[in-house]
Amino acid sequence: MTDPILITGAGPTGLTAALELSRMGVPVRLIDKRAAPATTSRAIGVQARTLELFRQRGLADEMVRLGNKGRFGSVYGGGKRVFHLDFAHVESPFPYLLFISQAETERILRDACAREGIKPEWSVELVAFRQDALSHDPSPFHAVLRHRDGRLGEVAAPWMISAEGTRSIARTTLDLPFEGHTREEQYALGDIRIDGDLADTDFHIFSSEHGFMGLFPMGGDHFRLIASNPLSTPEKDPAPSLEEIQRIYDMRSHIPARFHDCVWSSWFRINSRMVSRVKAGRIFLGGDAAHIHSPAGAQGMNTGIQDMINLCWKLALVLKGQAPPALLDTYGEDRLPAMRNVLSQTDSLTTTIGTENPVVRTLFNHLGPWVVGTGIVQASATAGMSQIALDYRDSPLSDSHHTGGSLRAGDRVPDVPVRLGQGDGWREATLHEALDPSRFTLLVHALDDGNHRVDRSAFPPDSIVSWLITASTDGARDALDGILGRGSATLVRPDGYAALTTSLATAPAHLGAWCAKWRPPSPRRR
Repeated sequence: MTDPILITGAGPTGLTAALELSRMGVPVRLIDKRAAPATTSRAIGVQARTLELFRQRGLADEMVRLGNKGRFGSVYGGGKRVFHLDFAHVESPFPYLLFISQAETERILRDACAREGIKPEWSVELVAFRQDALSHDPSPFHAVLRHRDGRLGEVAAPWMISAEGTRSIARTTLDLPFEGHTREEQYALGDIRIDGDLADTDFHIFSSEHGFMGLFPMGGDHFRLIASNPLSTPEKDPAPSLEEIQRIYDMRSHIPARFHDCVWSSWFRINSRMVSRVKAGRIFLGGDAAHIHSPAGAQGMNTGIQDMINLCWKLALVLKGQAPPALLDTYGEDRLPAMRNVLSQTDSLTTTIGTENPVVRTLFNHLGPWVVGTGIVQASATAGMSQIALDYRDSPLSDSHHTGGSLRAGDRVPDVPVRLGQGDGWREATLHEALDPSRFTLLVHALDDGNHRVDRSAFPPDSIVSWLITASTDGARDALDGILGRGSATLVRPDGYAALTTSLATAPAHLGAWCAKWRPPSPRRR
């Protein structure tokens, strides 16, 4: 393979794709029609699951250092706090919602790409393309690019990833329906500084007869405000003024606060739309090119990033001849249900919080504390928002067999303490530290504190699967045994989700059958 993968769009989705493919040895070319990187903080929330994946790539520490940890969510109605979400329920090294400017997130990703030798090409725009998906040409995708000076040039590529955003040229040229709806409400948005009693450990959501309002802490006295039903007319005014934002807040909040230093503001409307397929010939779509929705719950950027983490290991294996082309179809089979769930949940949340119906608001204000106050609901709500609850159990890649543990094929492998090794060569770590985001990992969970010897000759030989023998640490014996099941084997995908769960006794047969179908040829000894 000589031609690089073409990636259009150097936002978080495109940068993640470039990073993932390049670190797995796949050449890429990253272009963006913008003249320079964005400087405004559009998406501001990074969820626990995204941080877990970034930590495996060495990116999380800097993000956490620069960001603000939202450990709670306060939701208000009727002049009081209706409920308080506590992210301590999130079973992750990152039990919070991290608030950080998208501009910083993109910079961190650009720096990581630069370390792989990849730099975005600014003012380079995709203007036309043609493809022959059935061609035997190794680079059957041909694109016409317009450069900064107006010059047109044609390039060939084996595949293209469209991360261009909502106005994706690829999606519109292919005439892929962007199904969904546009919400009627107008929204005002502003980055402001606040003097008042709004804790910067919480994001604050206000439900009132005037509509929805949310304030999200960027650190110190800096907040992002989003509010429906602004007071002025967006079609006539270039941007919401500080005075209007203050008036909106005063009408909807019972907590005294004074705003100052509005550094950026804008109007917008919410679309809730997605495509019905994310692969068309030699083109993949991800991020806003494939799905857009309400900002409620801070799901959008995280979903786009995880689109690419799902896709790119599959694309790398297929390009290297280590997996069949059918593996690429599982990108849509995995991610389309996740996209539909995000659209449904964010739309429902926006409708519920923003309702002006007095009956619905009364029920919300009175029942909210009873419903959301329970530990089970708190754990479920925060796990869903943080995206650690997302699973691929219905994926064709997922094959579950009884192990005695709670983990099923398709589940995210949790980050729990383990001992790794065999015999005298044991070391303590966590499961996420042990997983290789470039390879499959076979977790063999020992029967008797790690002294059980595994006959590797019973397993099919392989070059892209790492072996790990695990045992419980003294302080986490019940936790690990309850998750994996003692005497079990778990094949973990490069993106950290279980592909196969089985017992050691049946593992050679089940692993052989899984490999025969998906052909990641089998575990290398190390």
